Amino acid sequence: MEAKNTHPIIFGASGQLGHAILKHLSRCNIKATAFLRPGSTIQLPPGSNISLARGDLTDFSSVDSACQDNISHVIATASSIVPRKGDAFGTDDLLFYENIVRACKRNDIPHLIYISAFPSPYDDQVPEFVIKRQIERMIIESGIPYTIFRGAAFMDIYFAVMGSRSVMEGVTQPTLLRGYWLTRLWSSLTSGILEKYGVALVPGNGRTRQSFICIDDVAACMVRAINRHDIVNRTIDLGGPQALSWNEVAEIYGELLHKNILKIPLPIWLLKTLKFAMQNSSPAGANMMSILSLLGTHEFTPDMAPLSKELELELMGPRTFLTTKLAGDNS
Repeated sequence: MEAKNTHPIIFGASGQLGHAILKHLSRCNIKATAFLRPGSTIQLPPGSNISLARGDLTDFSSVDSACQDNISHVIATASSIVPRKGDAFGTDDLLFYENIVRACKRNDIPHLIYISAFPSPYDDQVPEFVIKRQIERMIIESGIPYTIFRGAAFMDIYFAVMGSRSVMEGVTQPTLLRGYWLTRLWSSLTSGILEKYGVALVPGNGRTRQSFICIDDVAACMVRAINRHDIVNRTIDLGGPQALSWNEVAEIYGELLHKNILKIPLPIWLLKTLKFAMQNSSPAGANMMSILSLLGTHEFTPDMAPLSKELELELMGPRTFLTTKLAGDNS
């Protein structure tokens, strides 16, 4: 990847993935701008190559202004799907990306890199996926050169949902600890039950396989897409190097923790019932239940060997990821 005349801006820099992207850019010494809300207190990675722009994605003028500083790429991870305190679930996402796309066109940004959700035949049953597909179409139809990554389930988030505390320790902006009440409640009730008690919560019967991917690898892929003309105007499935079932992930925990793991299934009927019950009172909660239901029934297992070779990136599997996390290396 060439760094000459490269200056990406990251929309969503205060999130877990956005912050990981900033870390990669800092290590590569690539000049970049982090777009943050006026009240955000996130600490930027060390290094003089990361600058700061303040604004709000609902305010086009601030987005447009941030894109005027010789920006070469837009990397977009922003979302209100897991809302912070004071935000409403998903209501602003389309406006976010209308403003981002408009600013890209106005300032002739040559490349927009976006993270979306993995595909399934049941996208219309998951509110988040409906919104993601609308954003994808918006980007593609805009005429802006793009790369859309459709990410599998993130280990850092869904292993935490299983009851693991280790995957969140040391994380600067953990998604499950944002202001959204249900994710915070879930975390407060279940965090650490895997390491302490050997209890794993698994969607469905636990046998559905997923190509779990760690957030650091997603960040690496998005950064490596910079100045790669061969992946422009492509929508790319993004997963980890191997497909494992939830039960197999629990067994890896057992081996590494030297414990017999009790796998407690989260029945699909229960998840769907909770989704229905939360639709009006907690749209974000209903979305979470619908995703867990999907992950417990639908397999997403793309072959990542070609993309790994193309981007010259060795993706991390669950065993290596958990070995590192359980050893306390949360860098």
